Amino acid sequence: MHANERTKALIYLRVARDDHRQEGRALAAQNRVCEHRANELGLTVLGVYIDRGPGTTMSRPSLTALLSELRRRDDIAFVIAYDHRQVAIRAEDYSRVVWAVGKACAQLEIASLPHREVTAVDAQLIGRIGSVQLAETTAKPPPPDELDNDRS
Repeated sequence: MHANERTKALIYLRVARDDHRQEGRALAAQNRVCEHRANELGLTVLGVYIDRGPGTTMSRPSLTALLSELRRRDDIAFVIAYDHRQVAIRAEDYSRVVWAVGKACAQLEIASLPHREVTAVDAQLIGRIGSVQLAETTAKPPPPDELDNDRS
């Protein structure tokens, strides 16, 4: 499927509030802005994923489910979030999400900011960050016998 044939989006919302009345209003406001952006881009929203809790942890069930859905499909053009802070607070976590979205040939769209197309430089940077992180997480220490050989 070509990128210009992709007409679907997933929305990701997150709140960190404990007050359920405020939480509901915040989620509704985020969703309205995200839906509006999807309409501007001519996208059909396939699902809305909602997490409650801090943005300082990546153990969020709905974000995990969204990324899993993204890997299973080839027709999703965008993941739309209201703001960068809803995705993640820490730069390392944020870059991992952006890389996962990019690896699925989709784009993270921040609905509270003006829309802009990803440039080739953006795509290269996302790929480079992801490859470094992947190498860091999959690197294994050498077997103990190799360490002993280095001591000569």
